[in-house]
Amino acid sequence: MLFNPPQNEVPANGTYTYEVVFAEWEGKSLGDEIIVVVEDGHAALLISENSNALWMGAKPGDVWEEGTLRKHKSGVWIISKDKSDVDLDEIGGCTGGPIIIDFEKRTVEMC
Repeated sequence: MLFNPPQNEVPANGTYTYEVVFAEWEGKSLGDEIIVVVEDGHAALLISENSNALWMGAKPGDVWEEGTLRKHKSGVWIISKDKSDVDLDEIGGCTGGPIIIDFEKRTVEMC
């Protein structure tokens, strides 16, 4: 799907291909992609057939992460396991906190 909603909106239910960006590489991509499935405020990240994660034993279609889409206090969207995640001081990247997802840039931040 090509719909790029403003960052203040969650995209419509559907399956999208997003680019993976890496916190330890200053938000740059190494050409990796991930499948994002959005359904009723929930997101699942699935390993793509073209994913660099395949070398780690992941298989296409494996769920990398899933949770509820919530807006963090900083204004970014996160894939959250708990309501209190919106108030965490550390999120995304290599913090061990919820994953950051950017609907405008179509990116998911990982470590």
